[in-house]
Amino acid sequence: MSSHGLSCCHARRCHRRLRKRRDDLDRPLASTPRARQGRAGSVPTLRLGRLAVDQRYASLGIGTTLAAHVLATAVELDKKTACHAVVMTATNEQTRTWWQRFGFSRFAPDEPDQLDLYRLTSEIEATLRKIR
Repeated sequence: MSSHGLSCCHARRCHRRLRKRRDDLDRPLASTPRARQGRAGSVPTLRLGRLAVDQRYASLGIGTTLAAHVLATAVELDKKTACHAVVMTATNEQTRTWWQRFGFSRFAPDEPDQLDLYRLTSEIEATLRKIR
């Protein structure tokens, strides 16, 4: 299995993309303390790095198990540190499609080649119930 990365960040690049989707993000974040303090434009995110399974072990559910662990960690981090979304960049179309089955959405749905994805942590628990 190759290495994977998981880190909480406040990267400007991620925030710019999240702000592009403000209509979708402002509603669930409107009641947070951060929003009440007038900082709703800066959304704390969990940036998911590369996550992969050695091809010899493909189709055994290892990737799904890893993804479930990462998403459960995101939910816990949201409770502790208010990371309101998980963001990632898929390496290709196949990877993007794989993550979309966990509810990840493109930042720019009208751009078919878009590989940048996000999932609100408030929506992850429903996803976890489906895969467990």
